[in-house]
Amino acid sequence: MTEIQNFDVTIIGGSFAGMSAALALSTISPDIKIAVIEQQDIKNNNRNPDGRGYAISNKSLKLFKEINIFLEIIKNAGTIKDIKITDYKSSAVLDFLSREVDEENFGALIESYIIHNALRDQIFLTKNITVFCPNFYRDIIFEEEKVEVILNDATKIKSDLLLACDGRFSKIRERFNIHTTKKNYHQTAIVFNIKHQKPHQNIAWEKFLPGGPLAILPLQDQHQSSIVWIAPDKDAEAILSLDEENFLHQLQKKSENCLQKITLNSEKFSYPLIMIEAQNFYHNKMLLVGDAACGVHPIAGQGLNLGLESIKILQELIAQNFLTGLKINSQILIAEYNKKAKLSARKMVIATDILNSLFETKSFTIGMARDLGLACVNRFGRLKKFFIKNAGGF
Repeated sequence: MTEIQNFDVTIIGGSFAGMSAALALSTISPDIKIAVIEQQDIKNNNRNPDGRGYAISNKSLKLFKEINIFLEIIKNAGTIKDIKITDYKSSAVLDFLSREVDEENFGALIESYIIHNALRDQIFLTKNITVFCPNFYRDIIFEEEKVEVILNDATKIKSDLLLACDGRFSKIRERFNIHTTKKNYHQTAIVFNIKHQKPHQNIAWEKFLPGGPLAILPLQDQHQSSIVWIAPDKDAEAILSLDEENFLHQLQKKSENCLQKITLNSEKFSYPLIMIEAQNFYHNKMLLVGDAACGVHPIAGQGLNLGLESIKILQELIAQNFLTGLKINSQILIAEYNKKAKLSARKMVIATDILNSLFETKSFTIGMARDLGLACVNRFGRLKKFFIKNAGGF
């Protein structure tokens, strides 16, 4: 008979959300025991560059400090001190300066593989986290007070609480028929890195173009940036089929030559853009965390920050219960997580959806209103500070 291994929390999914959640919960107490189940052999394999860079807010960086990966990731991070937002063929520029809210910067631009590998290294150093990999679950059984997960090798794991961190297209969410709202934007994000002649001066650009935005995000080297080029699916196919010379020519045009001569500095990667929001962020004694709960349009660069915010909410709720001897899977805790995490996600879904629709429209009237809006926000100090503080997580 297979011996049952007991934990306080089991996490299915050992990527960004799963590992961040495990580390955040491990800081509550050395007595809280956490299991992480991951299908990939993350122990023996580094994540390779995939073209993605994450704009990590200062609020999220505070969590990275708590879980002891900050010093590792910041060594290779770009700094965002200024954000410039422009509209296609418009002279209006919305300029967000970090010093306007008495901050040194808005956060850091860190390539995804650097964050992943730092999280991975830290979980294997953390004594109250046990990683099962490469493993996957064969069955999930909800008992009256516990959750049992049976792995592919017949290992049985029993815990008070289960976290589903298996991504935007979560199979666990589907398995338990958790209703989701989905929106296919019929857009593709093309991501890659470039070298450029002019130093970026720690400026992040968001250039709104017909069909989708172009984000230029500063890497650590003053002459290197990360690009997120969003285009309608058919246009993206055409863009990706261009030879390097014509691809760079189009990019130079779209970037309005703001960095002068540019060259490719990585492979090009592409990702379809689909928003997914779960109706409920829980089922029985299971909580949805990260993209399994809600995955948003990347137009505001807040996807990973949103996931980290939900992890911080969960960490605080579990800490309150665990340290006072209350059950960490109580219905009150589950309801409170669902309420707070859903509210945070709903705001981001609405904001990114409206922003994408607003700048995607070809309406002349709305275009004029956009330009007027950019100019007005840039002109009025109090209004501008409000936008900066809400965008930057201060």
